[in-house]
Amino acid sequence: MKIQDIDRVNHLIAELSSMRELMSHAERAEPTEFEVFIKLPGDASIRMSSEGAASAHYAGFSASTEFLGRLQHLAIEELDRRRRSIIAELAQLGVEADE
Repeated sequence: MKIQDIDRVNHLIAELSSMRELMSHAERAEPTEFEVFIKLPGDASIRMSSEGAASAHYAGFSASTEFLGRLQHLAIEELDRRRRSIIAELAQLGVEADE
């Protein structure tokens, strides 16, 4: 293994730890703690959340708990996809991640 590979492995291990922590937070969070932010030019951005509050910089809309629950599941799936990708990259470098 080359020194640059060791640096990459260390970076990936740190990123894997972050993904696990983020997944844990996302799994424990209530659906109402999630929101969608659609970034648009100027003050045209849109925020969809349980509060639905608007600000001078975006329009705010109230989202249903069901919608936010689906958003939570999508977020967890995306974080898990990234976690699996990191594990695959570590495997290519000859490192087994304990799962």
